[in-house]
Amino acid sequence: MIKVAERFARAALQAWRELSLDAKVVSAVGVANWLLLFGNHTTVAATRDVPLWQLFPFGADTVFLIACGVLPIAYAMRDHMSRSAFTSRQRAVHVAAIIAAFVVVPTLASIVLRETGKPYTYIHDGALMVEWAARKLLLGQNPYVADYLDTPLYYWPMVNNPALYHLTYFPFLFLVTTPFVWLFDKVGLFWDQRYLYLPAYLATLAIVPLLARRVDNRLALVTLVALNPQLFPFVVEGRNDFFVLVFLFAGIALLQRERRTLGSFAIAVAAAAKLHAVFIMPFVAVWLVATRRPRTMRQAWDVLWPPLWPATLFLAITFLPFLLNDFAAFYDDVVRYNAGGAAWTYPISGMGFSALLLALGVIEFRQADFPFAAIEIAVATPIALWWMWRLWKQPTLATMLTGYALTLLAFLFFGRYFQGNYLGYILAVATPVLFLRAEAAPARKRVRTRRRELGRELGRELGRELGRELGRELGRERAHVGAERESAPVTASTPLAISAPKGPASTDVRPLEPIDGEPAPAPAGALD
Repeated sequence: MIKVAERFARAALQAWRELSLDAKVVSAVGVANWLLLFGNHTTVAATRDVPLWQLFPFGADTVFLIACGVLPIAYAMRDHMSRSAFTSRQRAVHVAAIIAAFVVVPTLASIVLRETGKPYTYIHDGALMVEWAARKLLLGQNPYVADYLDTPLYYWPMVNNPALYHLTYFPFLFLVTTPFVWLFDKVGLFWDQRYLYLPAYLATLAIVPLLARRVDNRLALVTLVALNPQLFPFVVEGRNDFFVLVFLFAGIALLQRERRTLGSFAIAVAAAAKLHAVFIMPFVAVWLVATRRPRTMRQAWDVLWPPLWPATLFLAITFLPFLLNDFAAFYDDVVRYNAGGAAWTYPISGMGFSALLLALGVIEFRQADFPFAAIEIAVATPIALWWMWRLWKQPTLATMLTGYALTLLAFLFFGRYFQGNYLGYILAVATPVLFLRAEAAPARKRVRTRRRELGRELGRELGRELGRELGRELGRERAHVGAERESAPVTASTPLAISAPKGPASTDVRPLEPIDGEPAPAPAGALD
């Protein structure tokens, strides 16, 4: 029995090693999320949070769970059995089916449950607030001044919800929602904020592959972002993270292709929607300058201002009307409500530093004020400065995203609350870094190899040239010596006569035999 189990484990390990990168990522992430569906992956319902599978009626819930479990395993089996016959198009379709099962279908089910029930059920209070902030604007009210006691948010299942008095989101979220709310209310249709957020999720998954080159890297990257366990369940209930990420990743993809103005503008749109994206703006500015290496302040300004002025104008148009109308209300809703000090401050929650202080008894109750803002700034600032210096030395998008993700992590973790989707957002931002660095490493290797080849070729060329030059020099030297010999008089020494013995001549006298290795003596006539 033990031997059978050992053989099975070895075979399974060998099969796993033979899988492609995308098959490993899809199967591992898919199966892990399938297991989390049974308890951890929950969404807001009527009065409490429920597991995602409870959004479906009896029978359909079983089909949902089976589909979410079988599809990732089937992907790995197809890769193992079919190899190259499992084409890139088929892989993309299979990944799309997994994403539809995990995210799209539960989101549509949640929308249907809300439309057929109460308007304050099966939706996050943040999405509900944005919907009614748009309606407040249509009524001529400043959404940062008005309260939300007369909206369905009043019945949302949270006792003493401070969101009834504070709009914590940046203006672009409800500004872009306003025309849709106006149209749907005019024609008598039910508007759900996820009509914007779900397409933004799908658009993000269409943009993310543009950051990688290899097909397996693209599929793996899409899977890691789409099935981020700390992010995709929040799409179902209507949180706005992917509405920010779609513009952020679009901006990064445009910067990667040297579309500096459009890329900066897209990132500015993300920053106009949520505070999270504001932290990448300084890194973008450093990257814009560092990639051009200006030598003077004038050159730096000429590099920085042209791509940034449309983004700056857009941010001014978005924020200034509300800042000028009532700055105190805007500051109270967006800053004091989140940092502490407002009349109705957001309660300490989540899994960050504040939750630790609350558990240790350093903070007595959830609504207590505490100087989290000072701690956030003290921790995040040196991290941001150090990574900006790194970005100046190595101006790559991977360095930019790494510095941005770590700075945002430091700022949010030490804030008043650190929610699970905050961690999911940071992980989504950091995910492309793995593939950007992996694909940059072979490129650097190719450059080094080409440099070595060029060096060898140059050495061979120099050797051949030196050889030719040396040959020509020796030829000239030989010609010069030959000319000197031709012009000099011939001074041959007189040969010594060999005296014959006296008496009659003998016929036995022979010429002298040459010594081995020496030429035979020439006859006297040859010297003339």
